[in-house]
Amino acid sequence: MKRTILRCALLTSVMVLTVSMMTTHAKLADDFLGDVARGNMAEIALSQLAADRAQNESVKQFAQMMVTDHTAAATELQTLATSKSYTLPTAMDQKHQSALTKLQGRTGADFDREYMKQMVNDHEKMVSILQKQADKGTDADQKAFAAKMLPIVQGHLTSATTLAATVGAGGRSNASSMDATNNNRSTNSNRSTNSNRSNSNRSNSNRSNGNSNRP
Repeated sequence: MKRTILRCALLTSVMVLTVSMMTTHAKLADDFLGDVARGNMAEIALSQLAADRAQNESVKQFAQMMVTDHTAAATELQTLATSKSYTLPTAMDQKHQSALTKLQGRTGADFDREYMKQMVNDHEKMVSILQKQADKGTDADQKAFAAKMLPIVQGHLTSATTLAATVGAGGRSNASSMDATNNNRSTNSNRSTNSNRSNSNRSNSNRSNGNSNRP
């Protein structure tokens, strides 16, 4: 009797653990699909605005590429989600909605900088999401989707980083420039200080020689 109860308890524990693991995996899968869907919507909305209002022609071309590529990705994602009986979100998250509102208030070169800054940030996050799914995902179809999209998004990130630096939104580039400027200033200051010290030493030496030559 005791053995029967023990077996039943053990079987129940295994079933609970299995269901728990399946639920966790399902949640991770749903989170991935939802995150990518919201990312696509954000890139499309922001880039549609940029394609119309950007001042820099290269930024406009980049924005149009974003609309084209992310629309295609969204279509493919919808097919994948349907096959998994998952309903994708239909609206951006609040963070991206705020970013869109902020961008709508910018014009000219300031608009270009803000848009490219947002593109770099968004694509860095999306690369991380896709990389994680491609490496650790438990669903074969979603892993394949992530692996397919990853090099495309990495290409977007490379282009965005280059353009951001061009329009003055590249934080790392600006930081390096400032460091170089500060180093030059420091070097020039040291040279000036050393030069003054050298001149001072020469002057003192001349005075000493003059005093020693006196009777």
